[in-house]
Amino acid sequence: MLNKFSNTTTALTCILLSLSLSSCGGGGNSNTSLKLCGNGTGVCSVGTTDNTNTGNNNSSGSNSEIGLPGVYANICTPSVEKSWVRAHLNDVYLWYKLIVDVPAANYNTPQSYFDALLVKQNDRFSFTADKDEIDGYFEAGEDVGFGYKLVNQNNQLRVAYVQPGSPADLQQIKRGAQIIGLNGTPIGQVSYDNQIAALYPSSSQTTTRFEIKDVGASTTRSVDLKATTVITKPVLQNKIITTTDNRRLGYLVFTDHIATASDPLVNSLREFKEQGINDLVLDVRYNGGGYIYIANEVASMIAGTKAQGHVFEQLQYNDKHADWTAQSKFMFTDKSRSGMVLPQLNLTRVFVLTSARTCSASESIINGLSPFVQVITIGGTTCGKPYGFSQTDNCNTAYFAIEFDGVNNAGNGGYVNGFAPTCPATDDLEHDLGSLSERLLASAATYSKSGICGPSGYTPPPAVIGSSTIADREPHAWRNNRIRK
Repeated sequence: MLNKFSNTTTALTCILLSLSLSSCGGGGNSNTSLKLCGNGTGVCSVGTTDNTNTGNNNSSGSNSEIGLPGVYANICTPSVEKSWVRAHLNDVYLWYKLIVDVPAANYNTPQSYFDALLVKQNDRFSFTADKDEIDGYFEAGEDVGFGYKLVNQNNQLRVAYVQPGSPADLQQIKRGAQIIGLNGTPIGQVSYDNQIAALYPSSSQTTTRFEIKDVGASTTRSVDLKATTVITKPVLQNKIITTTDNRRLGYLVFTDHIATASDPLVNSLREFKEQGINDLVLDVRYNGGGYIYIANEVASMIAGTKAQGHVFEQLQYNDKHADWTAQSKFMFTDKSRSGMVLPQLNLTRVFVLTSARTCSASESIINGLSPFVQVITIGGTTCGKPYGFSQTDNCNTAYFAIEFDGVNNAGNGGYVNGFAPTCPATDDLEHDLGSLSERLLASAATYSKSGICGPSGYTPPPAVIGSSTIADREPHAWRNNRIRK
């Protein structure tokens, strides 16, 4: 992995020798600047620019006075942690020139100061989290909660899927179930913050009473769920479906780009290759992303030998780090990070089921494959996150500041408005994932046979902006990301 803070020793040496931070470089300074391309069109490149207009409003002084992050790293007092936050953003943040300084003393914690410095007009993704929570999730799939994925559909809070063996699974809660009440109160009468606390517990000591209406039921039922550490199964389904016209569809429900996803993904696609399929349907409608290397492995298996030796994703950092940009190419590969040989499906097309929750590393799969494979997207427009970061830890907090933009082998990226679907269709919570009666999968099957989009079969009622009283957000920011590791 690229050592992003190799300048730490240099920084300390400069201080000791000259007692002046202004003489110490920021690590790979150059006269280059990131030029982002349009929404999936044009070529993104690193080109020369005039850096005289930085866009900074640095009330605390010039960039040279901010110092280098290594000077303040892991000195765990609030004031020094805030100094580290400012220096870290000045070093790696993609939009560091546009940061408007605010008084650090106005913020009680380094984390709130970090948030205040973000360039919100460009950035809705940077975040902080507890280091242990992040490490447990991305490396082992550990997540405290009830083990469900919830979505707000037309102001109804419904279950998208349930993790096997979780508290929700043990209470027979299934896809499509609607949450009617929380702890004896109709959900629409529960405040937003109390909804979040009841639905997404941070402690395994939390118990919530749910009033549930199952799909097809005329009455509700009450269940008590006690939070626990749920081990995420990132590949929820992998099976070969035979359609009515005897086409064989390899169907894969992939929910999280975490370390534990690699082996089941490889095994699933190897099985599809060995048994033979006519088309692959990759269901990432609920996949917010994660590690880029997992996305790289998935795309490499799908595209196969024709993409070997070409760029899956080129990362582009800010103008201080042209060296990082030069070293940051993810290439299509024939081996997993752990050394497993990747099956080569050599597909000419792939169906990808999408929604607004398809984000970041999942979008990398779509973008990275598109120069080599016809990508047919079915569902909703994706979330629009062509950016990513590396986890940087300081004083037991994991900081994720947007550091780079990603482009494919053709130089295309910048899809801030997401990828619009080839075949628009709304999510179908009335049917199980993997059923040919489920709308998105049925549309893929129709296209597989005829080469055209089938009718969506469903028109949702018009949404009234601002009318929802039901929690409608992913409470864990770290689920929507593209992480370099």
